[in-house]
Amino acid sequence: MILLAGCSGGGGGTASPTEEGTDAPATGTSTEGTPAGDLIEGTPMEPTTDDDSSSEPTPLSAASSDDSLAEATEIDGTWYNGTEQTRGVTRNDTSNNRELVKYTDESGTTSAMYTTEDYVAVRNGTTGDVEYGGPDSFIGSGLRFGAGFTAIAPLFYVGVVEWEQSGTTTVDGEQAVVYESSSLNETTLSNNQNLDLGFEQSEVQSVDGEIVIRSDGRIDSVTIEIEAAGGTYGGETSIEYDDITVPQPDWVDESEAP
Repeated sequence: MILLAGCSGGGGGTASPTEEGTDAPATGTSTEGTPAGDLIEGTPMEPTTDDDSSSEPTPLSAASSDDSLAEATEIDGTWYNGTEQTRGVTRNDTSNNRELVKYTDESGTTSAMYTTEDYVAVRNGTTGDVEYGGPDSFIGSGLRFGAGFTAIAPLFYVGVVEWEQSGTTTVDGEQAVVYESSSLNETTLSNNQNLDLGFEQSEVQSVDGEIVIRSDGRIDSVTIEIEAAGGTYGGETSIEYDDITVPQPDWVDESEAP
């Protein structure tokens, strides 16, 4: 998948949504001091090990599976980080080699990036300006990273909470397993005492989570809300795997493209 290849870089720093030649997150997507940021920086959590005797996919196995992201055609995620919320959306039209990436910062301003075989177009949500470049240019790389990271950031909280299977549902005509959470995973947290969650465990007021896992082990959706003294932490992500069509945005003028 085009977008997620950029998610292996380091966190921190601030870049304009249209800044050229940078892999830093877009404005407002600093990953420092968060579970996701620690993972990106190379300090992964050590979650409770799943029971290998069960063939049924679990939240931890699904969240750590490459298939949940590599085969996705659309990822829509909102990251809760205390009093701030950011949103990242990636849509990949594999049939027509088109991609649309959108990032909404804490103020609600949305910037976007549209990619084709022939050109890249990036719209700055603050100014409304549109910049164009060739397919191999670096324009919008900060926006791409920020949107991609934000879209999947809620998945990094899967190991922070305790899950219990609550039932089943139907997704695209097939049975999917539903897990719910109402508490922190004390084992995971005790094994990762250096993990900065942005809040103290003693400050947690409530935990509310749900994850839907398809029969093939891929994640359909996940919602995690950890209420603490400093706000809400976690987020929500939904993932699509069927082919989609990405139309040309109305802000793109191909006559200005290279």
